[in-house]
Amino acid sequence: AQTRLEIQNLHREIGVTSLFVTHDQVEAMTLAQRMIVMNGGRMEQFGTPEEVYTRPASTFVAGFIGSPPMNLLQHAPGGREGLLLGIRPEHIDIGEEGWSLTVHAVELLGGERLIHARLGEEPVVIRTHEDQGAPATGSQIRAKPREDRLHWFDATTGLRR
Repeated sequence: AQTRLEIQNLHREIGVTSLFVTHDQVEAMTLAQRMIVMNGGRMEQFGTPEEVYTRPASTFVAGFIGSPPMNLLQHAPGGREGLLLGIRPEHIDIGEEGWSLTVHAVELLGGERLIHARLGEEPVVIRTHEDQGAPATGSQIRAKPREDRLHWFDATTGLRR
């Protein structure tokens, strides 16, 4: 983290255009004004870090940017034929309604938790705050994706629809 801050400050002080190549998504997201996500030597997406994170162009980008990556579901309730539903872990809310999920593991990460669950046979990760409490492994929970944060991808090509 300290090195990233030093690079950011140096770039700002010098004030020249620079190209920074990294395989570390955190470095790319924090240092770039614009970024290119490459896949097998081909450009998958070009944009600001925020654009790439909030509107991934493909399932590759959705799975590469973000930690944990976007959930990509083929058989989600309300899904569409031939499309994959994408939803970021922080855009799923645990409550009284929504999908019925089985909890498989809970990770405590300081001020937040990652709940690893299953929707049928498909894995789903939910990011919650520590004050929300942790469901027990093996328990059933209800969780609802935020409708305004859904992403749809072609199941064959992986491209955004």
